[in-house]
Amino acid sequence: MHTRHAGFRLFAAAGIVCFLTVFAAPPVSAQSVPTPAPSWQSGQSTWNGSGYETLPSPPSINELPDEWNDNFGLSDAQLQQPVVDLPLTDPGGASGAPPIEPIPEPSMPIGAAIADGATLDEPPLREEIVRWYQVPWRWMTKGWENHAEFGLDGSSGNAETLAIQTGLEMKRKTDLYTLALDIDYRQASAQSQTTEDNARLNLDYDRMLGDSNWTMFGKFGIEYDEFKSFDLRLNLNGGLGYYWIRNDNTNIVTRIGAGASKEIGSPDDSWTPEAVFGLEADHKLSARQKLKAKIDYFPTFEDFSDFRLVTDVAWESLIDSSENLSLRLSVTDRYDSTPQGALANDFYYSALLLYKF
Repeated sequence: MHTRHAGFRLFAAAGIVCFLTVFAAPPVSAQSVPTPAPSWQSGQSTWNGSGYETLPSPPSINELPDEWNDNFGLSDAQLQQPVVDLPLTDPGGASGAPPIEPIPEPSMPIGAAIADGATLDEPPLREEIVRWYQVPWRWMTKGWENHAEFGLDGSSGNAETLAIQTGLEMKRKTDLYTLALDIDYRQASAQSQTTEDNARLNLDYDRMLGDSNWTMFGKFGIEYDEFKSFDLRLNLNGGLGYYWIRNDNTNIVTRIGAGASKEIGSPDDSWTPEAVFGLEADHKLSARQKLKAKIDYFPTFEDFSDFRLVTDVAWESLIDSSENLSLRLSVTDRYDSTPQGALANDFYYSALLLYKF
């Protein structure tokens, strides 16, 4: 028993001596291989036997010249122009094919060509085909200023009234002529009884005479009114006109001529010779507003006190450019000195919504 304890004590003492020998031994000499330095110190320090010494910073290598920093490494030498000014010929020209045109002189940069207005006309991707039934509509819309108009008002209660006005205006203006078409229709009722039902159509044509401001004009009109003594009134007139101003913003023209009128369905339905004096003007107040006025005076040749006078004044204002919607406030007066039992004067005023196309 004592021998087993003595052997255990001897084994423990030997283990302690080995531990002290391995872990408490003095540092190895300078001739011993030092422990490798950490990776972050590689190349930056050295072992001196008792510690690490930091090495001095290495000298700069391959100092870049100032030209590199100034020009980012690009040389000051000018780039040589490629040799492209030699005319090229078609190698198959001997076989009869025309030679290739020489390459243009490259001295002019593309920027100068663009500044001079050079453009590249690209051929269309496909040919446009117009059907026969599309021709009238294309002619009626290309180069025209057109709009449809509509107005509605009414009341109910003690008095039931309803008034409707619709219309269409089409105008084509070129350097050679001006063609205008105007159609209006009005209908009104009170207490379920029709109190107004009339329509009119006017077709005006002006043809410029050369480069002068003089013009030849023609007028054709049809008027219908249920409450007049005639069923239809026709008038045909022509003559000379003079444009005092004619441009995209302002037009003022006076007209003088002659013609005849006929009242179909009236007690006297014969053609009546008459003269015509007219004044028409329109002016764009701004990009969104426009004024229009028109006066036509039709006296008979036999008696100038027997006449018709038609006056139209309108103001238009653009409401929505994206939808081509405008508001028109208009006043119309039609006077007939021989109403044949009806009132001589018809006065209309309206607020209309216009759709331009």
